[in-house]
Amino acid sequence: MESQVLYRAAFQFQWHWLVIPALLIASAIIAIHFMKKVREAKESGQTKDVVGSCIAMAIGLSGVSFLLFCTLILIPIKIGEYHATIGAFEKGEYEIVEGYVEDFHPMPYTGHDNETFRIDDVAFSYSDYDDCFGYNKSRSHGGVITGDGQHLKIGYTQYGSYGNIIVYIEELP
Repeated sequence: MESQVLYRAAFQFQWHWLVIPALLIASAIIAIHFMKKVREAKESGQTKDVVGSCIAMAIGLSGVSFLLFCTLILIPIKIGEYHATIGAFEKGEYEIVEGYVEDFHPMPYTGHDNETFRIDDVAFSYSDYDDCFGYNKSRSHGGVITGDGQHLKIGYTQYGSYGNIIVYIEELP
């Protein structure tokens, strides 16, 4: 049996990353719409409409502010994570451990737990529900790490609280 590469880190676009910019745009459109309504209500002297439109505009503007804040925080975090994982892998700046999977703990199909294992006292933990750039596919959802005794060569790097992030998996004979 020959060795076989089971996983190699690569950038994968995640559609849910578009949610915040989409909400930001929608909130801005809503705020602009209600700003126009406030101006029109003031010009026509309709006090009742001014108050309601002001409240709606304030909600829209606070939504814009919150989403803009989230965008300014989340984008730099994701860029840092990208460089620490995919960037490090592409430059060859990662650690390698080779050996047999031990203490494999599978993630249940329903989630609510991490899949964990060790190879030569290097611990790994991941979940299908983690939004990270490294390997995170559990056995119960078709992952390539299947259990104790599997002979693997794993490339990994570290980033913040994620611990050891898997960037390369090769199954050895």
